[in-house]
Amino acid sequence: MSKKINEKFLKVFSELDRLCCEKFGVSTGGVTEYITRLNNARYAPDREQTLPRLVRYRNIRNMFVHEPATIRKNDELTREDVKWIGRFKLDLQKKRDPISKYLRKARRFARARKIKRALVIALILLLVAAVAALAYFLFLK
Repeated sequence: MSKKINEKFLKVFSELDRLCCEKFGVSTGGVTEYITRLNNARYAPDREQTLPRLVRYRNIRNMFVHEPATIRKNDELTREDVKWIGRFKLDLQKKRDPISKYLRKARRFARARKIKRALVIALILLLVAAVAALAYFLFLK
């Protein structure tokens, strides 16, 4: 049974890796790139749950690829692990993964900061115009 699960894991993990490669524009190591970006995005939602799993799965995948005999012997994986990768892959496709959520939040924050900055500049210009108008009327009389 574990050999079937391990083979299914390799298949699903390879699909996830390809998807990550497409997302980040790299030719190989898509999951590794995802892990790197997730490490750099300290405030990404669900980071603490996702990061250790991805690292663990990447290490298991590397073990299977570099030591082919372990695919028959290893019973570390369960169906739940394969399902989790499938759900994560779907979340990645629908942009519900931690990096996508983080980037959306970052864009929203940057947009709000730009609007705030524009409002402050507009208020300052309005205040300068009001002071200039007041000075003009005071010196005319």
